[in-house]
Amino acid sequence: MMRRRKKPLRRPAGRQAAVVLACALFLAGCASAVALNLPRSGPDTATCITPPPERDLLVAVALSGGGSRAALFGAAGLEALARVREPGGRSVLEQVAYVSSVSGGSLSAAYYGLHKPPRETPVLTPDGALTEAYQTFFAGFKEKLNQDFESALIWRQLGSFRWILNSALAARSLAEILAERLLGRGTFGDLAQREARGDSPHLIVNTTLYNNGRRLTLTTLPPDAGRYDFFQDLRAAAAQRGQTAEYPPILVRRWESLQAVTPLDLHIDPCPLQVAGAVSGSASFPPLVGPITFRAGQEETYWHTGDGGLYENSGTESLMFVLLKQMQQGKARRALILSFDSSYPFSVGYRLLGRRAEPWTLFSYDFSRIPGIMEERATAYAALFFRSLQIEGVFPDNQTLRVVFLRHTDARWKDDLSDLPEACRAETPPLSSPQAVVDRIAEIPTRFVIASECDRQLLEAAAAKVVAQSQAEIEDFLAGRPTPEGTAR
Repeated sequence: MMRRRKKPLRRPAGRQAAVVLACALFLAGCASAVALNLPRSGPDTATCITPPPERDLLVAVALSGGGSRAALFGAAGLEALARVREPGGRSVLEQVAYVSSVSGGSLSAAYYGLHKPPRETPVLTPDGALTEAYQTFFAGFKEKLNQDFESALIWRQLGSFRWILNSALAARSLAEILAERLLGRGTFGDLAQREARGDSPHLIVNTTLYNNGRRLTLTTLPPDAGRYDFFQDLRAAAAQRGQTAEYPPILVRRWESLQAVTPLDLHIDPCPLQVAGAVSGSASFPPLVGPITFRAGQEETYWHTGDGGLYENSGTESLMFVLLKQMQQGKARRALILSFDSSYPFSVGYRLLGRRAEPWTLFSYDFSRIPGIMEERATAYAALFFRSLQIEGVFPDNQTLRVVFLRHTDARWKDDLSDLPEACRAETPPLSSPQAVVDRIAEIPTRFVIASECDRQLLEAAAAKVVAQSQAEIEDFLAGRPTPEGTAR
C-alpha cells in the first residue's frame, strides 16, 4: 500500500513577515556604528581655533556631570550667577571667559554657548534685575532641559531599527536627539565665530579617551592652552627656599599623562564637528550608551571617547590647567573658578546600601558605585595635592586662584520650610525638615529625565541658594578684598 507524501507545511504570510522583521532587527542590532570621519587637521583646515582671552582677572565656570540633574542645576546656577554684580556694576556672567563641562553639565554648557544672547545684549537692568531678553532666554533654557531625553533615546533606537543593546548606536541616537530637541546642528566652527565676537565664553567639553585613558577636551582652544608646566613652578618654589630638585623621568611622564588631548593632537579638524556629537560623547554612560568613535580622514587609528566623568566629574581640572598656564605666562594675574557640582553624593550610596539585606543583582544595584569608590579616592588625593602645593608656594594662594564649589546638597533651607517650592508641599511622605529636603535632593537619580516637578523646583531653588550663600565671597574676590577660603574642596 502506497503512502501519500505529505505536503510541506506553509507558514502564513504574516508569520513569514514577522520572521523577516525579527531577522532584520537582529541584523540591525549586530551592525557596528560607523565612526565619525572628520577631516585631517592642517594649516588651512583648523580655522576654528581661537586663542584664549588675556585678562588681568579670569572668571570661569565648571558644570559637573550628573545627567538631567546636573543639566538643570547648571542652567539654574548660571541664571543665579547672572544676578550677581561685579565691582563695575555688570553681571558676573559677562565676565565669564570659560565654561568647562562634563556629561550632563555639557547639555547646559553647549546650549549656553550656542544660544545665549549676543554680547551687546545687557544681562541686568540699571536697578539690577534681569533684562527681559535674559529672562526669556533662561526660561526657555530650563524648559528645554526639562525634556524626557531618556524615553526619546529608547524610542529612537527602536524606531530606527537600532538594537537597544548596541551602545555605540545608542550614542548616535543620543546625538541626533540632542541636535533635534536641544542644541541644533551648530558646529565648533559656528561656536568659534560666537567666541571670536564675544557672544560666548570658550567652551571646553570634557570626555575620556578609552584608547589611552587620557582626557579629551573638545574645544576651539589651541592644544597648548592647557599645557601648564608644573615642573617649572615646582623648581621655582624650591629655588626660593634655596633648594634644587630633580625629578625622575617616570614622574614627568605621569604628569604628561594628566595633560588633556585635543582634536588637533589626534590630527582631527574640529571645525565641522557638531556640538551635539561632542556632548553625546561627554554624556555617554557605557555600557548603555557610547562610546563615540572618531577618525581623522582615512587614518588607520580609531579614537573611542565617552563619559567625561570617568576621568574627572567636576570639570575643574581642565580649567585649572588653562588658568595656571595663563598665569605662568603672565597673561593673567588672578583667576576665579565657580564650580557647580551636582555629582551624585557618595554618601547616599552608603546610606542606601546600609539598608539592604540582599546581595547585589543585575537589576537591583547601581553599578556606578564601583567606579565611584575609585573616584572618591582620587578626588581626596587631588584635593590634598592642590592644597599642599598652595601651602608650599608652588600653586598660587587662594587670594590669587580661588575655586568656589557650589554643590546642590549644600543649599540651606529654613527651619520652618517656608522656602520649600510649591510643588513639594503635597509630597507623600511629606518633607518635614531641612534635612529631609537635603536627603531628597541628594537622592535624585542620575538619569536623562527628571520625572518629578518637585525635584525640578528643588534643583532650581538649590542653585539660587548656593549662589546667594557664596555671593559675598565671590564679590570680595572680584573686588580684590582678602577673604577667608570658602567651601571646602
